[in-house]
Amino acid sequence: MANRPQNKPWDTLIDENLKKVFVEDANADLPPHLMELLDRLDKIPVANGAGQAAGMPSHSQEEAE
Repeated sequence: MANRPQNKPWDTLIDENLKKVFVEDANADLPPHLMELLDRLDKIPVANGAGQAAGMPSHSQEEAE
């Protein structure tokens, strides 16, 4: 693998650009129709947390904090 050090700058460049894309995507606002769907799902009653992962707050609980 004598060529590996020459490829490292390309690997680094690719990694940095992929991270930029993921960070931009993670910080992007959700489209209005998805926000509406989340709001509708939050209004569905759930008995004693059934259907919810243990220790995971619901969408509405996160907003309240």
